[in-house]
Amino acid sequence: MKRVCGSLFFGVLTMLVCAAYSSASEQQVGSIRELRGTAGIIRSGSTIGARKNDGLFRTDVVKTFDKSRAKLVFIDDSLLMIGEKSTVRISEHFRDNKNISVFNLIDGVVNVIVGKSGFEVRTPTAVTAARGTSYLVWVDGSKTGLAVTEGHVDFSAAGAPPDKKEVIPAGRTSVVEIGKPPVVAVRTHQDLIKKYYEDTLDPEERWMPVLLKATGSGVPPPNAVNAAQARLMALRAAKVDAMRNLLEQSYGVSIVSESKIRDFVAKSDNIRARVDAFIKGAWISEERDLADGTVEVDMEIGLGIGFRRMFLEQSDKR
Repeated sequence: MKRVCGSLFFGVLTMLVCAAYSSASEQQVGSIRELRGTAGIIRSGSTIGARKNDGLFRTDVVKTFDKSRAKLVFIDDSLLMIGEKSTVRISEHFRDNKNISVFNLIDGVVNVIVGKSGFEVRTPTAVTAARGTSYLVWVDGSKTGLAVTEGHVDFSAAGAPPDKKEVIPAGRTSVVEIGKPPVVAVRTHQDLIKKYYEDTLDPEERWMPVLLKATGSGVPPPNAVNAAQARLMALRAAKVDAMRNLLEQSYGVSIVSESKIRDFVAKSDNIRARVDAFIKGAWISEERDLADGTVEVDMEIGLGIGFRRMFLEQSDKR
């Protein structure tokens, strides 16, 4: 009798250990927050109908059909908005303690808001990599397109070495064809953004990105040790001046209904600090050295749906 009980005990224990292992290997990494139309989840070789609030697991494939779109949210606070007739595979999500999410866009279009981790979208012809930004990626036959709406995105051909990547800033679009490097980035046409926003976002979410540009100037100080130090200090002053001008511009941007950024900043020190920190991520698009030693810089920053997200969250708390 004792031998039988012992066998049963170890049998149950084995089942529990196996179940725990299986559960760990199938850890939920996200869920379907919104679903319009029809979509499916391919899991372990079987296809199931997708529903709002369904959990998503590593290696799941999400496929949308005609006139359909889905919004996926992940544990690192990233959002992936999938357009119609699109197929996305969750390749990696914090696997082996790596702080990175990797998705394969097999076909169609995705609209990305990157959360707290590193983030990659891979297509048959290209790779995008970013942190804390928002952008669009689409597959069109043998081409992969990228339109950055906020921050910067590393863009390269599939299989290319790290030194062959191009850094694409907000407000720019680039394309990769099979076996070729990214083409020179050009200004993003608003019609392109509108088209893919209609594919991936609900009407109330289609806030068109804003690209701010400001000029700053800096005068070399008389007490500089040498000419190199004088220029460096003038450049630093010019950047501070430009960012001050960008911040002032940003306060006038309408963000939710008729409310402008200055309205949110006036009511929340937290929002003020986050906006200030965001503007510090602006980049220099051009530098000019004037005859009198003054340095001028043009700086730009993109305000996309990721930036707008913090204001929507603030509104929800009211």
